[in-house]
Amino acid sequence: MSIKIKLYQHKRKDLQGKWYGRAVKAGEVTTKDLARIISANNSVTESDVHAVIIALVQEMKHHLRDGQTVVLDGFGRFHLTIQSEMVERKEDYDLRKHVKRVLCKFTPWGTRNLYNRTLDRPFCTAVDFERWK
Repeated sequence: MSIKIKLYQHKRKDLQGKWYGRAVKAGEVTTKDLARIISANNSVTESDVHAVIIALVQEMKHHLRDGQTVVLDGFGRFHLTIQSEMVERKEDYDLRKHVKRVLCKFTPWGTRNLYNRTLDRPFCTAVDFERWK
């Protein structure tokens, strides 16, 4: 399989006429799908895998809401951040009014290559591309 790339033409005035590519989503894999696949490749039942995934999600929510970063070894890091409006004076900042939304950021796991000083991210390597038709 490969990631399909669809081409779009920019509409912004300063970039008008230039083309860029975007990855086309090829569907979804649900928790139930993953539980079935993992169970088929291991000695645990589908319902056990599903229960562990649900418990993991619940625990992650709890720790993220407490301001902690959740690190899943070999997978990546999750943390919450916010989008906020700016104010002129510190005293004018109102949490309920100026915090616009909460975002969950994910950074895929990676290892530092000391030879060429790059970060190798297994989720993002060895990917094939093909133009979407």
